[in-house]
Amino acid sequence: MQTQIVIDYIMLVAFATLYGTVTWSLIRYSTRERYRYWAIGWVIYSLAGLSGVLTPSEGLILFDAITIAGLYVGSTLIIDGSRGKRLTKNRILIYLSGVIIITGFVVVGIFLNLPFYLIFSLLGFHIAYVCILSAKIVYEIQEPLGQPKIWLIGGLTTCGLSWLIFPAVAVIPEIYSVFLIVQATSVIVTGASMVTLFMRTVTRDLEKQHQVTQITSGLVQHDIRNYIQVARLALDLTEKPGLVNDHWIDVASDSLDDARKFVDEMREVTAIMTRLESKDEAQNLLTIMSSVENRVIMEYSLTHEQIRLQISENTNILTCRLVKELLWNIFDNAFKHGSDRLNVVEIKSNGSQTKLEISDRGGGVSEEIKKFLNNSDSLSEPIAPGLGLGLILIRGLSLMCRVQLNVDDVIEESTVVGTKYTLGFRTSD
Repeated sequence: MQTQIVIDYIMLVAFATLYGTVTWSLIRYSTRERYRYWAIGWVIYSLAGLSGVLTPSEGLILFDAITIAGLYVGSTLIIDGSRGKRLTKNRILIYLSGVIIITGFVVVGIFLNLPFYLIFSLLGFHIAYVCILSAKIVYEIQEPLGQPKIWLIGGLTTCGLSWLIFPAVAVIPEIYSVFLIVQATSVIVTGASMVTLFMRTVTRDLEKQHQVTQITSGLVQHDIRNYIQVARLALDLTEKPGLVNDHWIDVASDSLDDARKFVDEMREVTAIMTRLESKDEAQNLLTIMSSVENRVIMEYSLTHEQIRLQISENTNILTCRLVKELLWNIFDNAFKHGSDRLNVVEIKSNGSQTKLEISDRGGGVSEEIKKFLNNSDSLSEPIAPGLGLGLILIRGLSLMCRVQLNVDDVIEESTVVGTKYTLGFRTSD
């Protein structure tokens, strides 16, 4: 008997240690705020459910108020995490109001000698709504999360559906026992799936952070040379007789000032994108393109006639802050390889996507380069020697900014004369 007690105690400590370690890891180390809410909500919900199972009774008791309140708070935290809501003062007041109302229902139920399942059924509809809506939100997550996502959707859906049928099964003892098993299984599956999703997304976030630092460092290394080159050429012109030196000194000063701003922006972008969950921003496409156009014209001493923009003033896209660097590298690659002009045409494919075609006359690129740029997994594979940093940045930045990229030849009279970049952007309302 004593041996069994010791074994039970060891198992209890082991379970509590595992339970606490997993929960603390979710709360402390997760890079997604959603998972912190999920972790806290799942812990409160599961502990409240366990307390209800361990304190069975024929009718309502006052302790049921704690159980129901815990189930309410835990499930509401899960839906808040799914929706991305923050725990503001107003939201806390809603939680407290819910707990007070639940306690009032239990007290009234005890006073009127109401059956326990009647009070629990009111909460059950709320939990069913939370679970099914959360399953829908998880289903709509665009990230490739694989089987953990499917299991989480399954666990939430099962839990929600079981609560919908709770009023019908609670009055039948044999079926009610099966209901409790289904409930416990769904809670375990949901919690395990959350932990698995957490581990997978943490791994993906670390890979993304590594990729972000690589790309931004490559951007600084690649793009800063252009600012310095402009400044150097401007200073060289001050030594030529007959030229207005003050003008070229101002050009050099402006270029170096732009270089400083560029480095500061890259530092800020790197800090944001490596520490926080990446969020796309609504940006005006014409404004972005005009900024890139002016920068390229200044750096290559071009005329506005050499860059033809056919873009609507009202097109807004959802993308990351580095999209300007993606477009600049495409422009830079074209003129660096001898193109005398660039055509940029907006194509409205549908209400949710806008395509942009950028065509140059730089003689085209090799099949190897096209294969590299058209392969979304190319950065995770060994990169063939000879590819310039600009091309690697185009591929990396398109992935970071969630821009669909396709590269093809520009053909005139059966001869390849240039390269066409087709970029797909999500539109913003």
